[in-house]
Order: sequence, then C-alpha cells, then structure tokens
Amino acid sequence: MYGIDFGTSNTVVTVRDGTGARLLDLGSGEVVPSLMYFERDRRATIGDEAIADYTEARSRFGGKANLYNSYRFFQALKLALKDASFKGTTIFGSFWPAESLAGLFLREVKRRADESVGAECASAVVGRPVSLSGKAGLVTGDVSPGDVEDAVVARYRAACAYAGFEEVRFVPEPVAAAAGMSGELSGTVLVFDFGGGTLDVAVAESGAKGVRILSSAGRDLGGYLLNEDVSRARITRHFGSEGKIRTMKGNYLDMPRWITDQVASFYALPLSDLAATRRLIKELIYDARPVDKPRLRGLAEFLDRNLTFELFDAIDAAKIALSDGDAAEIAFALPPHVSFVERLTRAEFDGVIGRRVDEARALVLEALERAGRLPADVSAVIRVGGSSRVPAFAAMLESLFPGRVREGAVFTSIASGLLAAHDAGLSAA
Repeated sequence: MYGIDFGTSNTVVTVRDGTGARLLDLGSGEVVPSLMYFERDRRATIGDEAIADYTEARSRFGGKANLYNSYRFFQALKLALKDASFKGTTIFGSFWPAESLAGLFLREVKRRADESVGAECASAVVGRPVSLSGKAGLVTGDVSPGDVEDAVVARYRAACAYAGFEEVRFVPEPVAAAAGMSGELSGTVLVFDFGGGTLDVAVAESGAKGVRILSSAGRDLGGYLLNEDVSRARITRHFGSEGKIRTMKGNYLDMPRWITDQVASFYALPLSDLAATRRLIKELIYDARPVDKPRLRGLAEFLDRNLTFELFDAIDAAKIALSDGDAAEIAFALPPHVSFVERLTRAEFDGVIGRRVDEARALVLEALERAGRLPADVSAVIRVGGSSRVPAFAAMLESLFPGRVREGAVFTSIASGLLAAHDAGLSAA
C-alpha cells in the first residue's frame, strides 16, 4: 500500500518498510513538483521532466501564434479537483474532465512508484484537505457543504481509479502529519500545514499510546493565493489593469478587472478555454488609450504564448527569497510589449498578504476552540508545507505560542504519516 501526498505544489509517495514507511525516489528525487506537460501524440510528463519539456516546447513552437493548440502545461491540478464549478477543459479537440487530468498525473506517479519498488501496487492512502467545501467548492443555494464534500471526494476517488488504484482510503493531511510524529512528542500538539493550495490545522493529544485527534480545520488559503495577491498588487498593471476603454460616446470606462486578472489566475488559466477571451482582448486594444494598447497586446501575447508558469515561477522565486532576505525582484519581459522589474521588500510583501495572516490566525484559534484548548495548553506547534516558511506566518504562530513553534519535515511529513494514520484507524473510504 502506498501513502500518497498529492499536493498542490509537490507530490510525495511512501511505501511500507517493515513497521514504518519509506519515502520513494520517483525518478528525480522524493519530492516531485505537481506539474504536467501535455502534447499531442506523446506521453504526458510530470515534475522536473514536465518543466524541461515545457521549456523546450517554448523554443520549438515559438513562431506559432497560439501555443495552446500545440501543447498544454498544467499546474495545481489538485485545486481543479476541489473546484466544483470546474468540470474540465478541451485539449486538442477532446474534452478532458478534471478527474481524468488529475488521474493522468497520478497514473504517471503510480508508474514511477511501481518502478521504484519493482512491483505493482493497486492500493493507496491518499492525503486530502480537511475541508473540501470552502470557497473553491462554491457552496450556494440549496447545495450543502456536506453535498460538496461528498462530490469532491468522489472526484478524488475517480482520479485515483483513472490512475489504476483499486482500493483508496483518505486521511486529512494535518492528521497524517500528526500521526507520523506519534512517539516523538507528548502533550497537546498543533500541526500547521500550510501548502500551495490550502491551510489545514489539526490539534492532537500525543503520548505513549499514540495520537488522538481533538479537532481539525481548513480553508482555501495557500501559497498560490499569496502569489495571486502579489500579482494583483504589483503585476497586473503592467498588463493594463489600470487602463481605460473609450466608449462609442467618447467616454472612458475602467478596464474590466477580470480581463487583466488572467495574469493572476495561475492554476485556473492553464485549464481554461481561452479562445473567446483572446478575441475580446484583441478587440479591446482598438478602444484602449494609446498608453494602454501595448499592455493589452502584451496580455494577448501572454495568453497566446502560454506563459502562465513562467510568471508564476518568477513571483514564487521572489516570495521564497523573501523568507531569508529583505528584498527581492520579479523580472519579466515579453518584448516588444511588456518589460518590467518589480522590487518587493519584505515589509511590502507583508503588507500585501496581511489579511491572509489574519485569516490563518483565525483558523488556528478556531481549531483550538473546537478542541477545547487554549494557546497556553499547547506544548508544541509543528509547521509543515512550503508556505509555512513565509516569515509573517511563522511570526504569527510565535506570537500565539512563544518558544513552542518548530519546523517539521516541510515537504514530506504528510506522506510519512499517511500509512501510520491508516493503521491507527484515522482513514476513511
């Protein structure tokens, strides 16, 4: 049986090794970026191989006007599964449901895992966010959160079946991390699992007899959202977000924000069918002010040339650099239309994401309240997930739990604890 942490940003797999779990080398290491490259008439590639294929394809297809018809590059497929409003996308004339796209990624993960252990495995314990019915689930009208939870779990299950898994159990991700640390810590432990797509918190009682989960809570708040915040605050203006459009009466209206917001939709944009959006942008160029025309041309070129990941990567690199430094630069060029270098200080970044820190703090306190505990009752706080390294969030936790916060195995804690959580009876069908 595999333990699979199918993450928004990275994916990790473990397998039983005696009484414990062993991390698998999936061909390029134990941590595989959750990226997939898709080109007509060839096998889909994932992780670092997908990045290499994407980079090569940009050069090979560089002269074509619409690269979406040549190749597709997907990121954060896990968020597509969570979004109940997203049914799928058309690729090279064929419709692919969200479950099949995520399943194609997981199929390649399974192939690599089977190759690593030298045998086929058709059963898995898969990590999942605590909540699947938050903002991404679009709970409205007569649709209850429970209905959305059931529907999204069914999508997860369908993706796993597409990948070739016959038996699948699910464990909330912070619960897995807590179970994996059984025996290492004692007392009330809080796991702060802050990844690319969600923030999940678990409060557990840990001791010689194992781990007892007291509460868990989660919301759609992750590293992708922080990158989107930075893009809206500092990047979209280079693509015309502050522009004006001239009406037939000679008046000027503000540029529709949803148009320029394309450069902040880092997971949704690669999944979109963009033909109508590209046509509209090219029509708006004629009615835009002279100063805005090159920015909109840059936006049209951005979509045509499939550059979402390149911009995301530049913003993400700056965000990571700010974990250690006081300033970072976001450089991006799409000549002759767009070229910029945005310098972002740690203080400016903290200002951009300030409300997200407040949201995270509120979620931690909510989990504690559900557990019937106060911050003073917590003996240890474990930070896991790449986004948990963002200093503003680490400082928030330190203010609540002074001297009791430490970093766990940031990228592998969840995968390492999935099988232990299953063995402890904490998994569900």
